[in-house]
Amino acid sequence: MGYRKYLTPPLEPISVGTTPVEIGSLEITVTESGTVELNEQQTFKSPSDVTVESVQVEERQRVAAGTVLLELRDRGLQRDLNNQQVENQKLDNLLARKLEVLQERQDKLQLAQDRFVDSQSLFDRGFISEDAYRQDQQSVDDALSAIKDAEVELTNAKLDIENNQLTLQNTLTQLSDNQIVAPIDAVVLDISVQPGDGVTQGGELLTIGDPFKETVRLQLTTLNAAKVDVNMPVEVSMIGPDAQIFLGRITRVSPQVNSQDNSSGRGGEQSGTVEAEAILNEPSDGSLIPGSVVSVEVILDQRQSVVVVPLTAIQSEGDRQFVWVKDAENQAQQKTVTVGLKNLQSAEITSGLRVGDEIVPALPPGLELTAGMPLADAPALPADFVAPPGF
Repeated sequence: MGYRKYLTPPLEPISVGTTPVEIGSLEITVTESGTVELNEQQTFKSPSDVTVESVQVEERQRVAAGTVLLELRDRGLQRDLNNQQVENQKLDNLLARKLEVLQERQDKLQLAQDRFVDSQSLFDRGFISEDAYRQDQQSVDDALSAIKDAEVELTNAKLDIENNQLTLQNTLTQLSDNQIVAPIDAVVLDISVQPGDGVTQGGELLTIGDPFKETVRLQLTTLNAAKVDVNMPVEVSMIGPDAQIFLGRITRVSPQVNSQDNSSGRGGEQSGTVEAEAILNEPSDGSLIPGSVVSVEVILDQRQSVVVVPLTAIQSEGDRQFVWVKDAENQAQQKTVTVGLKNLQSAEITSGLRVGDEIVPALPPGLELTAGMPLADAPALPADFVAPPGF
């Protein structure tokens, strides 16, 4: 035994960096870009072809629900009003003429009745023929019929005036009510028109939103949309280094791909985006400007206060997974582990390691360890060490 030990010199210690096992957190995320909006942000559009009568607010002004923002003059309604006023004048003239016609026919009736009285006396005395007498009687009947026709025409003319007056009043009411009113307590973000501007139907007028709640509108890839769900937490930040992070949650994920952005990708596969929305937990107090593009990290899954190791530390041997650990004698030992949640850099260890164990976070290329191999007392690597490519 001693002879064999003498012939087999001790192995030289191998210098391998180690890192202590610590408690940490682990997240699986997807990152997308989004556009900042205020909650209930809406852009009012012209209901028809209008002229802007007046603008009652200014940009950045905060307004209460019910505040008049704009007053409009509907050019179509104005034309209708003008036409109705002209029609009303025509109907007044027609009514006046109908009254004159009625008076004329009443006068004719009086003449016909007077003539008939005379004819009756003359007929009784034999001075005129029966035909002449009957003709004067018919004149009275015709005059009575003409009066009845004139009275009907007069009644119809009055009804036409009443109907036009109602239409005219309705148009005047519509014109007086042609106002854009704030439906919520809001801040004015943008005013697209000025007094006197003509705006066609559908043209933008102004934009408002709730200043106390901010949302982010996302366009998710179809791959990421399949993973994202309502109430998942998000971290929102301006695109750039050292940006402040704002926390929020997903409030909506559209159930369909955006039809305007649905096209065939490579190999005939369908590509497109899915619209989603997130709301911030707290206002950014102006740090996030509505309309600006931000980075949104959606947290799909996470673990808090768990044992976390670099993904490169985990080795496989068949179905078994293990990590190399430096024991109390500074020798390499394998420890079988159970892996939980993992992302591209780190993994959760649910069993097999304890806090404080010294593990090898990554083996340099070409280096193989065996159980019992002595390890040099190399400087410990940070617990969040991530092996660079080719390490």
